[in-house]
Amino acid sequence: MKKRVGTRLPSFTKRQSQLVKGSSDFIGLNHYFTIYIQDDSNKSTIGPPDFNLDMAVKFSGSTLDAFDQ
Repeated sequence: MKKRVGTRLPSFTKRQSQLVKGSSDFIGLNHYFTIYIQDDSNKSTIGPPDFNLDMAVKFSGSTLDAFDQ
C-alpha cells in the first residue's frame, strides 16, 4: 500500500500516534452485506490515482437480507 499510494498516504508523528492510540471508548458495528477481497497486485495502475487503484484488490460479495429468507 505504501508503495502504491506514495506521498498521498498521510504520515503521523510519534506524538500524534500516541494521542490517538487507545482514544476510542466504543466502536459499534452493523453488518448488512459481505464483501470478499482478493489480492490483485498486478492490477493496472493506468489512469488517475484513486481509492480503488490504491487498494489493488478484486471485490466480490452479496447482500445479506435476513427478511427475504
